[in-house]
Amino acid sequence: MKRLCKLTLCLLMTVVLLSSCSGGSNQTVFPEVQQNLGITQNTAPTATPTNEPEPPQDQSSVFTDNPYEADPGYTEADPLLEENYTPEPFDLSNSISGNYTVVEKSEHTYAGSTPIPLDPVDMPTPTPRPPMEFSYVSYTAGSLGLTFEAPNGWIANDSLTEVYTVTEPAEQMNGNQQCVITVVAVPVNNNYDQKDLEKEVKARLNDISATNFSKWEPSLTATRHLMGGKGVYANYSGELVNGIKLGGRIHYVCIDNMLYGVEIMYPLDFREDYMNIFTKIRDTLKKI
Repeated sequence: MKRLCKLTLCLLMTVVLLSSCSGGSNQTVFPEVQQNLGITQNTAPTATPTNEPEPPQDQSSVFTDNPYEADPGYTEADPLLEENYTPEPFDLSNSISGNYTVVEKSEHTYAGSTPIPLDPVDMPTPTPRPPMEFSYVSYTAGSLGLTFEAPNGWIANDSLTEVYTVTEPAEQMNGNQQCVITVVAVPVNNNYDQKDLEKEVKARLNDISATNFSKWEPSLTATRHLMGGKGVYANYSGELVNGIKLGGRIHYVCIDNMLYGVEIMYPLDFREDYMNIFTKIRDTLKKI
């Protein structure tokens, strides 16, 4: 009896085992696992095939083409250092009109991983030219009743009435132009006020501008003392027809019915040096 029971139990276990092997369709799949592992289970009915091509599916990832994915030190500024990077210019064609300064796009702003210097922001500063030095001596314009200090060795000329000039020697000139200093003293009927002096300065500017200048840029007039009186002066710059660039200053004052004037003309590229000479003359000009 016991053997019959054992035999029956073994047959039942065999049937259960065979049925579990042939019934694979009852296996449970957890949706959480298939989502995390990328497993796709098609539970919907299969659609009938058509002749229309299926739209392409983008298999790329946002991380696929990122060259800095493995670099923990990557920042947003790193693409600026890539080879042959050139920023695109701003398109202002559709912008509202206004006071803009448009900067053109420069080619190869960066070349490789090292930025090149951009002139004039971070280019090395050129070595400044040392200032010119002059030794001064006293000059006496006897016909004008004046004396002043000017560079030693310059050529004085008093051949013109009411005019006295001092000219830089040709062998010392800079910028293909000799510096010329002109001092004038003209008697007038009454003392000039500021408006009269402004007219004299502007008239002198017009006279100078008419002598072979292809470009001419005068300044506005301003006031400054000369020989103890309140005078009027103006600056100018320009370019002659031969390409030489000049600068200058005119300064007039009226004292005791005498109109005094000091003028200087110099090569424009050496303005600071020659204006120091003008300052020396203005500070030392006085009556004998």
